Amino acid sequence: MLKDSRLLRVFNVVLQRLLTDILTAELAVHDLSKAQYDALRYVAHTDVHASRCDISSLASALGTSVPAATKMADRLQAAGWLERQDAPHDRRHTLLKLTAQGEAVIDQLAGCTERALQKFLEQLPTAEREQLVSGVSSFLKHALQQPNLQNICLYCGETHASECPLAVD
Repeated sequence: MLKDSRLLRVFNVVLQRLLTDILTAELAVHDLSKAQYDALRYVAHTDVHASRCDISSLASALGTSVPAATKMADRLQAAGWLERQDAPHDRRHTLLKLTAQGEAVIDQLAGCTERALQKFLEQLPTAEREQLVSGVSSFLKHALQQPNLQNICLYCGETHASECPLAVD
């Protein structure tokens, strides 16, 4: 058997690969990249929370440049998932909003990794699944007390501010 720390590293790699493969397959059905999906999720989040999403805020949320975010918005608009609107307070700014088709894609993809992971977990014998869940819960309880881990989004696992704009799903 592997040492505990190595076992956790291998578990992390296997879990990441499993989730990435699931999401990649689902995104391929819609001809979306992961970056495009993240952009749509961010715009959807701003729609839900009555914020205004413009190219600058999209670039900031995705950690990319304004020109790169503009190209992303262009591709999403060409695909029919995103529309641009003049900002009512300043016509020099353009706001981004999901189209009905964009909302439908987000709805279809919502929770795809969680559903697939749940199916995988259901294949485990009940006792082993309960042990895994108990062990992971205990690990997280203790690990999240570390100062450098307290900003981890408990939804998506990324380090974000108090409200994760990419945790819409």
